Amino acid sequence: MAVETITVGAGQLTIGAEDALTNFSSQTTSVKLVPDVDQDDAIKVLSGESVAGDRTESFTLEGSILQDFGSADAKTEWLFTHRGETHAFEFVPNTAKGKKITGSLVVEAVEIGGDVGTKPTSDFEFMVVGEPVIAAIAG
Repeated sequence: MAVETITVGAGQLTIGAEDALTNFSSQTTSVKLVPDVDQDDAIKVLSGESVAGDRTESFTLEGSILQDFGSADAKTEWLFTHRGETHAFEFVPNTAKGKKITGSLVVEAVEIGGDVGTKPTSDFEFMVVGEPVIAAIAG
């Protein structure tokens, strides 16, 4: 069996509805969809049997962006302005693989500023609302 891997990039990250789409691809240095699963302990009953514990699953979209505060189309400012809002997103880790991840997320503001004389980055973590979907890229 051959080993298969992917290289992240060239890809895409967009947030917002198609008529108001904001493309973060050129500012993003890291993006990943992160699952979080919580499995409760089984419940034992008198007969010796047990009932499976509840399983809950959630996702976040996490990564880092280059700060662009003050730029004409600043993504850091867009995140600040739209913090707390729910928006659609599309994440394509590698366009050549032909797959995308879509869903809705809650936008949060990121840090602005950093060490003098550097090109600062900001980490982000957006809660995904509901379950994300993996699909083929159209076209």
